[in-house]
Amino acid sequence: MKKQILLLCLMFGLVSLAVAEEQIGVFANSNTNSIQLIDPVTQTVSASLLKGTLGSYGGGLFDVVITPNGKTAIVSNFGDSKIFFIDISGGFDATPTLLGQARIGFFAEDMAITPDGKYVLVTDGGFSSGIAVVDIAGMYQVNNQNFGNVYSNAVAIAPNGTTVVTADYFTGRINHFTFNPEDATLTFVNYARVLPTRPVNVAISPDGKTAIGVSASGHDHPVFAIHDGGMEFKGYVTLAHKSGQSCVFNSDGTKAYLLSNSTYYRAMIEVMDVTGPGQVVASGVSIPARPKKGTSQLFGVDTIAIDPAGEYLYVSNPTLSGGVQRISIIDLTINQQVNYVQGNGIPCGIAFATIAD
Repeated sequence: MKKQILLLCLMFGLVSLAVAEEQIGVFANSNTNSIQLIDPVTQTVSASLLKGTLGSYGGGLFDVVITPNGKTAIVSNFGDSKIFFIDISGGFDATPTLLGQARIGFFAEDMAITPDGKYVLVTDGGFSSGIAVVDIAGMYQVNNQNFGNVYSNAVAIAPNGTTVVTADYFTGRINHFTFNPEDATLTFVNYARVLPTRPVNVAISPDGKTAIGVSASGHDHPVFAIHDGGMEFKGYVTLAHKSGQSCVFNSDGTKAYLLSNSTYYRAMIEVMDVTGPGQVVASGVSIPARPKKGTSQLFGVDTIAIDPAGEYLYVSNPTLSGGVQRISIIDLTINQQVNYVQGNGIPCGIAFATIAD
């Protein structure tokens, strides 16, 4: 009898652990003002959720980020200059709840959450040189600094919680800031001019030692080494297909995947090898993502994401013009598309998390 009770306890413990570590993804349908959830284990999606409650339809939903504890998703509405906070703690089978919103003093497009989950940094999709800092728990803006002629159209924050890197498409720069979590202020450090490339996005490796700027023009993308003393420009990684939109690293930082969307080849995933801080080379592997998607770019919106298991890459739309409903699923063990999920609109921003109690 004691053995049976012990087995039952172990079984319940394993079930509880499975629930506590449920995997979940979220993507935003820009034109239909809704989100959908992804179950990456079964590669299925939910119906449209919160439709019509995330600001105006005309504003357009763009980026999605998820807090480190996996319980809150944040979605940006570009035209409304707002971000929306959504409770996803119930997991895939529960209906998410709209928690609230925060108004931003510019067209809200790209977002990055600090590693402690306390703040979300927001950058502009237009010509503002501001970076907004929003308190996630309180859902209010605590800071919105203007940096003059230093523009930021995309933002990423390193795991140390203090190194912030932004992309400036208009002047062809990658900017370096420091963030003070005590008073939620940013300090501009310096920039690297990377013309003729025009960066629309930037990604930082999981160890915080490598940054890749994603250029919308040409085949070259700027690469940086990040260290205690600052950020060092290491040159360019040259890829087979041009016109980049988003970049994501795998969990150990040895691989990086960049979405390009040139007019001729359309959506292609370029695979890069990362051999050390700021040391990035093209692997020579290019993976088509079908159906074909549009050929312009969104500022900073992360339209590719790797599932929590690190096995599959999900590819949504790099732009609205020519956008399609299907999100491509690429098996990273064989570097080939194997499936897709269906959006109820034009999916753009996409992110994954692990729901943990």
